[in-house]
This record gives sequence, C-alpha cells and structure tokens, in this order.
Amino acid sequence: MKKTRIIITHQLEKTKHTFLVINPDKLSQIESERIMKKMGVSMLFVNGKLYTG
Repeated sequence: MKKTRIIITHQLEKTKHTFLVINPDKLSQIESERIMKKMGVSMLFVNGKLYTG
C-alpha cells in the first residue's frame, strides 16, 4: 500500500513531526497510538478528527 506523508505540529511546543500513514483522513488505531507515543501526547487532532489514547 502507498503511504502518505503527514506533518503534525505540536500545539504547545510548536515542533513539527512527520509521519507516514496509509490514509490521513482516517488513521488506524495502531497509527494513532504510534504517533501519540512518539509525540508524547494523549490526544491527536488530524484533518478534523480527534483521536484519544
């Protein structure tokens, strides 16, 4: 499967993080957990959707 590169900016620290995901409009549970762990956060807001861990 082709993966898409997304860039997420940390809301408080203003740091940018780059990740490869299959569908940026609907992250899988594994993708969202991996991103939250890497960024050190418990919630993500990507393309209008909220993901919690």
